[in-house]
Amino acid sequence: MKRFVLAMTGLMAAFPSAASEPRDYKREAAIWYEAFSKHDPQLLGSVLAEEWYETPSSERRGREAGIKLITTLTTVFPDFNAEIKDMIQEGNKVVVRSELSGTQAVLFMGFQSKGRKISIQAIDIHEFKDGKIVRTWHSEDWMTGLHQMGAFEK
Repeated sequence: MKRFVLAMTGLMAAFPSAASEPRDYKREAAIWYEAFSKHDPQLLGSVLAEEWYETPSSERRGREAGIKLITTLTTVFPDFNAEIKDMIQEGNKVVVRSELSGTQAVLFMGFQSKGRKISIQAIDIHEFKDGKIVRTWHSEDWMTGLHQMGAFEK
């Protein structure tokens, strides 16, 4: 029995199981926020899987949709910045709390620009496969953002 245990231990060392320590994906997750802050669609594309999709949006699917998102946001908010506040990894998922800020320059969500700066919180859960983000669950505090934009003023 002792030989069997030693043999299995050696075999397990030669072929790590899926239960072994997961890869650290925090650097790849940080590139997401760096890309938005640098307004760099290609950098964002470098960490998105071709089949990437965002939940709960049914519209944002595929790497090109992610690239379009960064272009849209940095057009609406030319000084757009995404600052990581917290980052936690569990298995192949990375949770990020960030602060998104920028000054509205053009029409957004049906509201004309009043040239005001916003600063809102966002929470993302990025799921990784083969070193790329395959899915992002995304939530932003747009009620605060809309108030800061003056969207509810008469």
